Amino acid sequence: MVAGSNPRKRRREAANVDVKLVEIYEDLASEKDGIRLKAAHDLLSRFAPDQNPSEEQVEKALKRLFRGLCSSRKAARIGFSIALTELLSQVFATSNRHNLKELSIPKAIEILESQTNAVNCASGQEERDHYFGRLFGAEAILKSAILLQEGVIFDNWKKLLSLVFDLATKKPWLREECGYIIYCAVRDIAVKAADVKYINTVIGALAENGLAKTPEGVAIWLAAKESALPVSFVPGIWQDGNPLHSKERTTLAKIMKESSDPHSDGDGENGAAAKSRVWNPKLHFAWEPILAKLYAPFQAKAGDKAPKQISFADFWTEVVDNGLFAAASSEERKYWGFLVFMRVVNDGPSEAASSVFTKNFVRCLTNQLSVEDRYLHRIAQKSAKSIQTRGAADPQFVTVALRGLMGQAGSINFDQVTKTKTIEKLIGDASTDALDQIVPLLQSLIINPGVDDAKAALPKRHQLATLLTSIVKSLSTTSNSTDDLDTTIKRVMLVLARFAYFVPADSTKNKDTAPKPPIAQSTQEFFRNKISSCLNMVVAGRKSPSAVACEVIQSIRDMEQNGEYGKFVIDMGDNISASVDSAFKILKKLQHKEKKSDEAGMASIHALKLLYAMTIFQVYNGDADAVSMLDELKICYDKFIGRKKSAADVAEASDILVEILLSFASKQSQLFRRTSEQVFGAFADRVTATGLQSLIAILEAKDSLAGQEEMFENDNDDDSDVEMVDPDDDDVEEIDQSLESDSEPEDNHEASDDENDESEPEDDDELEAFDAKLAAALGTHRADKDLDAGSESSSDSDMDDDQMEALDEQLAQVFKARSQVTNKKKEKKEARENMINFKNRALDLLEIYVKKSHLNIIATTILLPLLQVVRKSKIQQIANKASGVLREYCKLCKGNSVPTVEMEEQVWDLLRAIHEEATHSGPVFHATACSQASLLVVKILVAHKKDNVERVVDVYAETRKKQLVSKRCHVQPSFFSDWNNWCVSASKQIKG
Repeated sequence: MVAGSNPRKRRREAANVDVKLVEIYEDLASEKDGIRLKAAHDLLSRFAPDQNPSEEQVEKALKRLFRGLCSSRKAARIGFSIALTELLSQVFATSNRHNLKELSIPKAIEILESQTNAVNCASGQEERDHYFGRLFGAEAILKSAILLQEGVIFDNWKKLLSLVFDLATKKPWLREECGYIIYCAVRDIAVKAADVKYINTVIGALAENGLAKTPEGVAIWLAAKESALPVSFVPGIWQDGNPLHSKERTTLAKIMKESSDPHSDGDGENGAAAKSRVWNPKLHFAWEPILAKLYAPFQAKAGDKAPKQISFADFWTEVVDNGLFAAASSEERKYWGFLVFMRVVNDGPSEAASSVFTKNFVRCLTNQLSVEDRYLHRIAQKSAKSIQTRGAADPQFVTVALRGLMGQAGSINFDQVTKTKTIEKLIGDASTDALDQIVPLLQSLIINPGVDDAKAALPKRHQLATLLTSIVKSLSTTSNSTDDLDTTIKRVMLVLARFAYFVPADSTKNKDTAPKPPIAQSTQEFFRNKISSCLNMVVAGRKSPSAVACEVIQSIRDMEQNGEYGKFVIDMGDNISASVDSAFKILKKLQHKEKKSDEAGMASIHALKLLYAMTIFQVYNGDADAVSMLDELKICYDKFIGRKKSAADVAEASDILVEILLSFASKQSQLFRRTSEQVFGAFADRVTATGLQSLIAILEAKDSLAGQEEMFENDNDDDSDVEMVDPDDDDVEEIDQSLESDSEPEDNHEASDDENDESEPEDDDELEAFDAKLAAALGTHRADKDLDAGSESSSDSDMDDDQMEALDEQLAQVFKARSQVTNKKKEKKEARENMINFKNRALDLLEIYVKKSHLNIIATTILLPLLQVVRKSKIQQIANKASGVLREYCKLCKGNSVPTVEMEEQVWDLLRAIHEEATHSGPVFHATACSQASLLVVKILVAHKKDNVERVVDVYAETRKKQLVSKRCHVQPSFFSDWNNWCVSASKQIKG
């Protein structure tokens, strides 16, 4: 009986295990928030007063929870801490405390000590877990506020503080966490206005344990000062009892660097306690109350009495810039500095955020960003990102950031040095209000780039000009033009114009703002190119760009006349000035007519205004040809806009205008290309056959030096069109030469005739000829050439002075001849590139023409030249574009929407010519283009007269006959299949 009783007793104990409670404790350690919170709720429900739990049960639960805080499981401390805090509040509530007999608050503290005692821990990890458990347990008791209840013995508060401070002094790696829970407790006491003795005890304990002058001590002290309670601060620690007193800046800097007590040598009990010896990658919690206190003056109302404390700017300079970011600071302290910087930039008021771009910080940021493998590169990148984010939301901050990053502490070339786009993005995201401050800032940096040497200033000023251009680029992408945007664009361009066109003179009005050092001539040229880029963006991004362009040109003229910024760099003779004066008078007339004009005439006026502005701009850039263009433009104005104008006058003006626009289009500049396209689009419906022939002549010219001389026969010796090209400039026109045809046309005798006269000798032949001339001059021979073995070279003997002079002359002649050959090759290459560009622009204009005037019968004159370009051009890009123009033309002429015939026989001649063109071999798409052109002309003839269909059949039959009998006929089968398809679709209409 006795022997069998123990097993039965064990079975009963097993049966009495509360499985549900075990599951609750298990769930408290879950990594999922929802499971932990539900477990805590279930636990509290079990120990609610209405459940009448016994003291034994509650004590057992407290022991289990305190012990659970020592668990090494990832989320155990969080779950157990929440449950423990609420259970303490519930069990020791004032209304329930009188029901307890054995269990008391001192008992709870005793359970905390016993369950988290690390004395008998088997390993170092277990010991650390128990210390953390004690810390979390103490935090739970403090958060539960049971120690602050009426009737609770004050010694309990002292006892718990003693446990926490003991942890902080003995375990430096726990000091910050210990300080944080005490800081939170003091802050809560201040809010609840509890008895001041609790805070006084904390302040006394800070001093007794040597922790007053630590980051934790500063935070706790500031929390106590925020209290309205009459706290008794320990004297002699801080000046006027304020850690942020201006006289404590040096001490504060040492503290926030986590150094030892400044008043101790680092030895002894207090010194050892104050020294953390542990680096934490997270920003210390003390920074939050410190920064909040420093922000207070910015947020104070007018009339409020300012506290006697260090200003934010002085604090930042002393504690952060000269402390954390000092040149001798460790990487770890600089890391903290970046964290503080991001905290201020992300959350601080504008006044504070404006004070953080100090010398040491900007230097450190620049250095860390510039090299990817540096220790702080990633945190520096995050800091740069925070600058951009704040700048996008705070216009006032943008100017401050730019001044800090590019000013004396930073570098104008900050983006280039750091390989980032920080400055570019700040400017790109800036609002118009911010730009009102940014543009003057960039102008001031151009005037004084921070260097005395003109050569050193050159790249800085180039970068500033590029940034100004980026402003225009950003604003030009805005979908709608507004007065504010256009005003800002104009302001930017006038800043560029000031330095591009004017140099200080004795008569300069604003001598104090003269650039130092003076602007180099190459920089002026660079600035002029940037103005071109800005105008290019305006022309591309505005439906009516003439307003901004005219205002900019007018402002440059005003600056020239009033001498505000010095002497105009372009020599404006009397004749040039007269032409420019006349042009501005016409511009003024156009502006008056613009106000009275209807919508139909508005496009022509805007186009002429834009053309005038761009031509004057060319004059200001020193283009001599532009002066004569102004005179030609006056003819266009008189005949297009004048009161008395005939059809002949309009035709003459149209032809002149086409020649002017072709002059614009011939330049390798997107600005002039876009200008020519916009103006041409406004007058395309007035283009005559003569004007079209000018465009066709470009397509028929050779892609060679001879072709260029043919097109520009009067400009061979004129260098006025030469522009300094910035390779990174948005205005530079790129020519795609990588699309040249890989295969020669089958009819080599036709396709390559244009190239034969421009064939160049092989490089090897040229080099061999050069070697021969050089050998003859030196009296030597190449090693691979056989000479008469019996001959002796005179080069073995010494030469006198006369012989040396003669040899020098011979060598000079040889190298001069070689240079001429090289220059000639370069000239041919450039001529070819120019002609390719010119043909591309002519095709662009033709595409505009067919869109505007495809119903004009004159437009059909371009069909045959386009087909010939498709077949003959060795530049695939040109051939494709010509094919595209023809395809667009045919696409627009749908159904009955075809030109009206005036002279029918000329149209029949065109059809036969197209069929003759189809018999030549060429690229695959040449046959398609010929078929499209032929069917277009057929539709025109049939629409004019249905009976013409019979003659059309005869023309196709004749071509079919050639295909069958002639070896030289290479017409493709698709030419006839397309015709058959058209016949099927058109038969019903013809029969009807």
